[in-house]
Amino acid sequence: MKKRSGTTKLFSLVGSLVLVGALTVGCGSKDSNVQSNSAAGQGQGAAQTQQEIKVGYVNLIAAAPAIIAKEKKLLEKQGLKAEFYSFANGPDLYKALSSGKLDVAYAGMPAAVNWGSRGAEFKVISKVNDGKNGLFTKESSGIEQVADLKGKKIGNLVKGSGVDYLIRAVLLPEGQLTDESVTLVQMETANMETAITNGTIDAAVAGEPFLTFAELRGLKVVKELPDPAFVVLGSNSFLNDHPDTVNKFIQGHIASIEELKLNEAEAAEVLAKAFNVPEIKGIDKTYTPVEVMTQALKRNNFAYQFTDADLKYYQEVADNSFTLKSIENPLDIETIMDTSWIK
Repeated sequence: MKKRSGTTKLFSLVGSLVLVGALTVGCGSKDSNVQSNSAAGQGQGAAQTQQEIKVGYVNLIAAAPAIIAKEKKLLEKQGLKAEFYSFANGPDLYKALSSGKLDVAYAGMPAAVNWGSRGAEFKVISKVNDGKNGLFTKESSGIEQVADLKGKKIGNLVKGSGVDYLIRAVLLPEGQLTDESVTLVQMETANMETAITNGTIDAAVAGEPFLTFAELRGLKVVKELPDPAFVVLGSNSFLNDHPDTVNKFIQGHIASIEELKLNEAEAAEVLAKAFNVPEIKGIDKTYTPVEVMTQALKRNNFAYQFTDADLKYYQEVADNSFTLKSIENPLDIETIMDTSWIK
């Protein structure tokens, strides 16, 4: 495992905030269980200082490796004491990372591009996921293709999120539509299905497991869209000051991805509990929580190593974000990447 060196100048974009008890930024919430390695130092006659790490993640299946690591104590097995914090969207998570409340974070590239373009002090250190999101609606909506969205209300997350990027950079241009052609309604992903059902909005774009929830309950997926890529980020100060802890975290991250690939049934059970997945009564049958999660996982591919195609796509996200004026200045994606940790 290669250690990163350097003396990157530390500064805070948001200001110094104090972490007391539970995390209280944006939609972040501290998970109840904190990993610890109580065996550290036992049998040696003296207590040892335990390495600690604060991990944030957006509450989607795309961040499943973080959830698996938490539930199966995979960072504990690396000798770390880890605290996990969940967020409803990427922008809120990045605020926490930039303010020093997190050491590493699992989130999407669009938000990374947004914050990176502002000079945020972090690096992308590992890949997590690529998969599919989806445009979904009621069967009776009359929406059969993207062009049919003209004049419709579309459920969206906050500006700068992965869903917002997909709508503005991918979906609307395909239908030769613009922001002015539709009404974008900001809401939490978990509320989109109900909003469509009761007519508050006409359609929405969501990731898993919420897309599968809606699909099994009778809503239709009009179009699948490429998930704008989940990655792991580390704050520059943490990467520079605690390389051994980072290396141990990376080993836990890799172990989590291997767990997802090798033990799919067990992973589906763990994730079903973590997301409080309900039994879903579908059109043809009643699906157990594990069956629901198993289907949701089919739209996701987990990996920790970057490919040339990944880096090309990340640059495309940055270029499109500049075209859409989501960021003020062009961004060379290499300025926020450090792939040395996973070589």
